[in-house]
Amino acid sequence: MKENLRVIFIIGGILLLAGALYMYIQPSKTYSSDLIVLKTWELPDSLREISGISYLGDSKMACIQDEDGIIFIYDLNLGQVVNEIEFGLRGDYESIRVIDSTAFIMESKGSVYKVSNFESDRRQIEKFTTEFNSSNDMESLDFHPITNSFLTIPKEKNLSKQCKAFSIYKMNAKNFKIAEDCFLTLTNKQAFFKTHRPKFKASDFHASELSVHPHTSEIFILSSKPPQLLVISKEGLPKEFHLLNPKQFQQPEGLSFDSKGRMYISNEEGNSNRQNIQLVEYKGV
Repeated sequence: MKENLRVIFIIGGILLLAGALYMYIQPSKTYSSDLIVLKTWELPDSLREISGISYLGDSKMACIQDEDGIIFIYDLNLGQVVNEIEFGLRGDYESIRVIDSTAFIMESKGSVYKVSNFESDRRQIEKFTTEFNSSNDMESLDFHPITNSFLTIPKEKNLSKQCKAFSIYKMNAKNFKIAEDCFLTLTNKQAFFKTHRPKFKASDFHASELSVHPHTSEIFILSSKPPQLLVISKEGLPKEFHLLNPKQFQQPEGLSFDSKGRMYISNEEGNSNRQNIQLVEYKGV
């Protein structure tokens, strides 16, 4: 019996020593202080898995979640959903962008829904099939005025005949055909990777949304797990990288800007936080 206790104590001591040594040699994570949450709106259960947002004006946000083909209109002043607009059957809807009176929604398998006059009873719905499929896991979409095209990023893997590194694809604004040349391709040989290593690793960055800033035309790209933010300059070059604190951004899936350039980030429900929309002050360069 004493021999067994002695073995248990020895093993326990070794484990404690190994844990202490691991904590000592493990590089500490430094989360970015350039993103400050100014206000948080907790969302109803119907938006527990909120996957995309698009600012509409008049303090209203168009929201989607990844199960039902419904656009939820959330009033930030009232703090509640004020309208629900059906556009499709049950599916995995991941991104929404509203341009004037037209909503564009991307499904994870790559289909794009165009809902013209989406707030009207006479709305028209078109569905476009792209070269992407479920293996690419598409979660991002926004219009890029400089190239007059939509931009998107596969969350998992690129198209085999296209770019092979971290890539942003261009899609025709009318028929959503993919352009032969990518908007941007990052490789491990670029200086940006070396400067931000080990914080930034392309293999750990899985784009959950992108949004083009209305004033600077910079491209802001979210990764949900772990929460990260990558900023691309209007010239198409990597500019900034931010590691986000998961206690504040438990699972960022949506990103949008209002007409003043203020940033909004939406998070799915997490272990300790409810699903929400956040007004975020951005202090990047």
